[in-house]
Amino acid sequence: MNPINCNCDLKWLIDWLNEPIGLIDKDKTICSSASLEPLREKPLLDFEPNELCIFNNGLLFLIPLASISLIIIIVLLYHYRWQLRYKLFLLKLAVVGYKEMRDARDHNDYEFDVNIIFYDDDEGWIREQLQPALEERLPQFQRNVFGDEDLVLGMHYLDSVDYVVSHSYKTIIVLSKAAVHDHWFILKLRTAMDHVSDTLTEFVLVVFLEDIPDDEMPFLVRLYLNDGRPYIHWTENVRGQDYFWDELTKNLTINLKTNDLIPNE
Repeated sequence: MNPINCNCDLKWLIDWLNEPIGLIDKDKTICSSASLEPLREKPLLDFEPNELCIFNNGLLFLIPLASISLIIIIVLLYHYRWQLRYKLFLLKLAVVGYKEMRDARDHNDYEFDVNIIFYDDDEGWIREQLQPALEERLPQFQRNVFGDEDLVLGMHYLDSVDYVVSHSYKTIIVLSKAAVHDHWFILKLRTAMDHVSDTLTEFVLVVFLEDIPDDEMPFLVRLYLNDGRPYIHWTENVRGQDYFWDELTKNLTINLKTNDLIPNE
């Protein structure tokens, strides 16, 4: 007896023995007990590699393909994590349901319509994109505060920021990588977040101008996002920008309390 370890690596040998080389004592040349399970103790020439090895070869091909696909998926999920969290939040509302209860607030009851808090370096985007969009889509909002230049004169800086936030119907906070490293910007963000907590009203909308790494994200922003509060992400994609402006308009016109997003009974 001449036992051989029959596995898929021997495909070349089987093809060779079938033609042009013949095998003497075919019945005595068998596969060893370490061979593939269907071949153990069977004659070597009973081995059909094209039938038994097709799965193994396919598996060897699929393993690296699956690994590469998994890496790509992980990278995409990380890159679009905030957009996905927002989509999941909307999906949760669609599946679980919510009660939309408008409070008595009206923008005419406030001294200012929209207060826009932004870092000085982002003023180009404010003037070129946001301001024209507000004028076109929300012409009824005429008393808008754009940054520090429109703050109330004759007041201490932080007092003026607090006054504008508390007397504005809605506040937009524009976030960028540079903004989150600015001390004064973070103080203004904290002022707005404090008013959200005090009034239990979702009057603040956060706008991300770019993707900000987690290790650079201020604690207040992470806390804001973890609470499921409204935010949108700016994109250079034209179709994505249409969606962006629709979401911004909706958030500025719908008026919800913090505890209104609750499951239907």
